Amino acid sequence: MILKRYFFILLAMINYSSLISQETIIIDIENSYKKAIDLMNANQYEQALDHIFECQRNDFNNIDYANRLAYCYFQLGNYSEAKLVFGDVLKKDSLNITALSNLASIAERELNYREASNYYGQLITIDSTNSYYYRQSAQVVQRLGDIIGAAAFYNKAHTLNKNDIATITDLAAIYLELKAIDYAAQMIAKGMDKDSFNIKVLHINARIKNELDDYPAVIRSINRAMAQGDSTYYYTMMLGVAYLKTEQIDLSIEQFSRIIAKERDSEHTHHYLALAYELQEDFEQATVHFEIAIEKGISKKVPRYHQDLAKLYEKRGKYNKAYKHYLAAYEYKADDELLFHIAHSADRYYKDKKIALRYYKKYLQTKHQKYSQYTDQRVSQLKEIIHQMMKG
Repeated sequence: MILKRYFFILLAMINYSSLISQETIIIDIENSYKKAIDLMNANQYEQALDHIFECQRNDFNNIDYANRLAYCYFQLGNYSEAKLVFGDVLKKDSLNITALSNLASIAERELNYREASNYYGQLITIDSTNSYYYRQSAQVVQRLGDIIGAAAFYNKAHTLNKNDIATITDLAAIYLELKAIDYAAQMIAKGMDKDSFNIKVLHINARIKNELDDYPAVIRSINRAMAQGDSTYYYTMMLGVAYLKTEQIDLSIEQFSRIIAKERDSEHTHHYLALAYELQEDFEQATVHFEIAIEKGISKKVPRYHQDLAKLYEKRGKYNKAYKHYLAAYEYKADDELLFHIAHSADRYYKDKKIALRYYKKYLQTKHQKYSQYTDQRVSQLKEIIHQMMKG
């Protein structure tokens, strides 16, 4: 009887001890989970891993633990482990939004845009009212080269969320790329209404206004962006050109000179600066910068630089140099009109009119009409001059 009593007392003590142990384990897991969340919120993902491991070891099938473990791997740049764990989550729950979203983000970072597009497609199937999924789909298909598809996704995103500035600017940029300028202008106007100090909005607005030749609006947009610290070369150049187009020559020269001082100049900088100096009638400086543009030139605009410099030399009565640069422009690009200018500058400079006559004849053979009447008359005159010289 006494032994039986001791047996039941011992059994009760064991059960009580077990209950206390289980309760302690639960409390420890809760504490580990809380510490993990706190560390993740503080971006301390490496330290958070230990606590999440502890939680998952005690409840391997807990999807929330697995997602947080994978997310720590993701943030630490260990994409292979993150993909494995997120993949395990999808085996347990194929519609798990957290896993699908993070796998899409990882695919984007790995430049696997086709895979990212597939994940976003699954997310859209799960929730077709989420504008974010459509915006992200637009970005990845755009990187895959599907501009029309991107425009369709952005339009859907905009329909679902009219206040998303990122969608507005990206859609306006796509319309601009597609040369649908009116649609681009309408879209960016919405962006300007919502946030007229957003630098990306201001940049897109400047590009659209530039396409529309609305140079005062270009100047306003870029100056507002610059007031916030923006110094992007593309837009500083655009501002200098806009000043040039609005005949604010001093401001244009100041802008281009600032770019050169920062050693960020290109052939284009010097070309536009040369044009500005020419308008200011500072022909010496204009010549210097045309020549630098030619020296730096690697683009398709090089013949234009030679032609502009030739015109400047012609204006200054330096026909020998004008002839040289018209000829150089023609060697880069066989433009019919250039033949006339080559002939005309040779005519004005060389006593031997045979050079001019040869190029005048070449010009007439092109059937170009602009100077054909003058050229016909001049060819007759030169033939007579050459004939008289040979007689003499």
